[in-house]
Amino acid sequence: MIVGIAMLTSVPVSWLMGDEGHVTTGLLCSSLITIVAGGLGSLVHRGKETVRIREGFGIVTFSWLAAATFGAIPFYWIADLTVVDAVFETMSGFTTTGATILNDIEAQPKGLLYWRSLTQWLGGMGIVVLSLAVLPILGIGGMQLYRAEAPGPTADQLTPRIATAAKMMWGVYVLLSLIETVLLKIGGMTLFDAWCHTCGTMSTGGFSTQQGSIKAFDSAYIDVVITLFMFLAGSNFVLHLRCLRGQPATYLKNEEFRFYAGLCLFAIVTMASIQLFSGLQGQNLAQIVRQSSFTVVSILTTTGFCTEDYNLWPSYARMVLLCLMFIGACGGSTGGGMKVSRLMILIKFAQAQIYRCFYPHAVTNVRLDDHRVSDDIITRILGFFFIYLILFVAVCLLICLIEPGLATMSAAGAAETAITASIATLSNIGPGLSGIGPTETYAWMEPQTKLLLTFSMLTGRLEVYTVIVLLLPNFWKR
Repeated sequence: MIVGIAMLTSVPVSWLMGDEGHVTTGLLCSSLITIVAGGLGSLVHRGKETVRIREGFGIVTFSWLAAATFGAIPFYWIADLTVVDAVFETMSGFTTTGATILNDIEAQPKGLLYWRSLTQWLGGMGIVVLSLAVLPILGIGGMQLYRAEAPGPTADQLTPRIATAAKMMWGVYVLLSLIETVLLKIGGMTLFDAWCHTCGTMSTGGFSTQQGSIKAFDSAYIDVVITLFMFLAGSNFVLHLRCLRGQPATYLKNEEFRFYAGLCLFAIVTMASIQLFSGLQGQNLAQIVRQSSFTVVSILTTTGFCTEDYNLWPSYARMVLLCLMFIGACGGSTGGGMKVSRLMILIKFAQAQIYRCFYPHAVTNVRLDDHRVSDDIITRILGFFFIYLILFVAVCLLICLIEPGLATMSAAGAAETAITASIATLSNIGPGLSGIGPTETYAWMEPQTKLLLTFSMLTGRLEVYTVIVLLLPNFWKR
């Protein structure tokens, strides 16, 4: 019902932007179908039964599937996409991936582009609430460290107290979205473009109203504004909440944020240096720093906006981007990937094991922000890491097996395409390298490949465990 009501807001946008009558009518009918379906569902089951952890896993996964399914109706109805393409585009939106199959975005009706952007905005907020309030209760996500900041149930049963955390995060999300929209409007964007690109930025989704993405605006001011807000969207929203409560120093005190900022700075400096020394396109230092900063933050936060075709960059720069694709943004952000907090804990755990080689009887605690990380959380993060890598390899191999389009590429190009298509969907980034680079789309792929990548997007967005657990036979036993 929420998805249907949100879809309904695209009707006046379509009418005001001068779309053809069948577009506005199609959006209206699609939203009514979605609202009615949700209403009938609520009548069939009013939630009288106790909702516990097992039901929580099902609710999380099937709610995302339902949103993508009903959200695809306008694309199927208005844009004449196939069912697979429509679901792929919508799943890409709700999972904030930003992978697209549209080859002529500017030709699409404004109402449909508005809905396309709104799917990201809704998905981005949904994942913040999910990671900070719901997943810790389900015992996954690696965000148990933030329980104190996200009030919720501590017992087995899921209760309405989660709403407290949801309301706080909604407020931060909406406030940052409004500020960015105003700043982009000041920078010369239309209100429509400003809002749509805000949706793509704050959700770290990356859908644009232009085929050339942010490069189409050719504005240093717009690049800087979007870079800043991508960085904020990739940060833990708990820190933003504390800052709004009068504690701005909380950013510098947070170990994960410092590592995240340092990683961005290191990648920007090294990438800009390589491009400067290679004399890329004869650009000056300011242009190279601007492009490197935008691209690094876009990839690390898994947003996927583009200002340059980094397929043409030196090999080192492209490999840095590939490494950043695996890392992702901070925990408790709208970004995807394995998350900076998990990487830090894995590094500290590895350091502790090396130390114990020399001092077998030493007590080596893994600490984050001066808090001891429990063995249970470390075990879950190790499990997540290996499952993540297994899924990445499996999806990569399956793409090579079922996608005939790779046969037309060089061996190196096919390998780059398969590898980055796997990680770009699993980490919810969108664009990759070679055949799915920043100037390419996923439209050329076969339906079976798109379905595989749709599953990859959903699994990566819902922190792997949430989807994988539903595939186990024991989950369905009473």
